[in-house]
Amino acid sequence: MARKAYSEEDRVQVRNALMATMIQCIADRGLIHSSIDVLCRKVGISKTFFYSFFSSKEELVLYALRYQQPKLLDYARSLMEDPGLSWRAGVETFLKNCCYGTKSGVAVLSIEEEQQVRRCLSEESFQAFRRDQIIFYGELLSVFGLSVDGIDCRLFGNLALSMMMVHKAIPDTMPFLFPEVAEDMVDFQVRALVDEMERIKEDVRQVKANG
Repeated sequence: MARKAYSEEDRVQVRNALMATMIQCIADRGLIHSSIDVLCRKVGISKTFFYSFFSSKEELVLYALRYQQPKLLDYARSLMEDPGLSWRAGVETFLKNCCYGTKSGVAVLSIEEEQQVRRCLSEESFQAFRRDQIIFYGELLSVFGLSVDGIDCRLFGNLALSMMMVHKAIPDTMPFLFPEVAEDMVDFQVRALVDEMERIKEDVRQVKANG
């Protein structure tokens, strides 16, 4: 059988399909169940063709997480622009939907998955991804009307991600936590984080008002 010839446009579509499929697989099944064979079968390409885009599954994960970021920013903007939602309700909705990634299609790596990916990354790739994360959290705070002068985007990222990862870890990775109150825990943590964000937002407003 003759090998299919892919145009540059075809390659862009396949690359995007691989990243979108990886996002969905992480959200639905977890990284351990998302082999290259599974990804290729879902996208409809050969394993050999996969390696013309990414050197490993772990490299694809990094690109997929970057691919997800603009979509998350667009989602946050839509919540901020929704006339039926207050600022607080919009931020809380965003954070909760990210915590419930399996329900909302948001890819959040588990503790073990982060360790697996990190072991396979060069220091250069890891640091580049970390810089991208800092930029992303800064942009997200900006969408929420907060400047990086008001709250350290790295701290915000740590707080938001830790909520998501701990919720995902219950009960398999963290069996001593109580799964029956996992959603109550998310609600509490989200409210506490948004309380602080709201306080910072009000402090900045008052400083500007006082000139």
